[in-house]
Amino acid sequence: MSTSSVRFAFRRFWQSETGPKTVHFWAPTLKWGLVFAGFSDMKRPVEKISGAQNLSLLSTALIWTRWSFVIKPRNILLASVNSFLCLTAGYQLGRIANYRIRNGDSISQLCSYILSGADESKKEITTGR
Repeated sequence: MSTSSVRFAFRRFWQSETGPKTVHFWAPTLKWGLVFAGFSDMKRPVEKISGAQNLSLLSTALIWTRWSFVIKPRNILLASVNSFLCLTAGYQLGRIANYRIRNGDSISQLCSYILSGADESKKEITTGR
């Protein structure tokens, strides 16, 4: 690749509708921090992972992945970061579900735990109900 073609490619990237001069570039670039945080949570004990937070991340990732193909200009960088965010949040929710079901929770208890973050079994012990 010659230097003139490299310059042309860089200029094209710099001046594109989704290039570094726009929010269409920087918002998804900085959002990769959430993906990296999700990857680092894979080493974390499952008891310390928030189901509500990961459900929220999964929901927004699904919405924004779809939205990135609807908006003009189509933003592939936004779609990629949200796809990875969807995968990491979904994996964490799977870990939570697996852990809770293996420890005897029913599906309704699992859903309640993920949605509210409240552990019903501990609530029954502390309140006596």
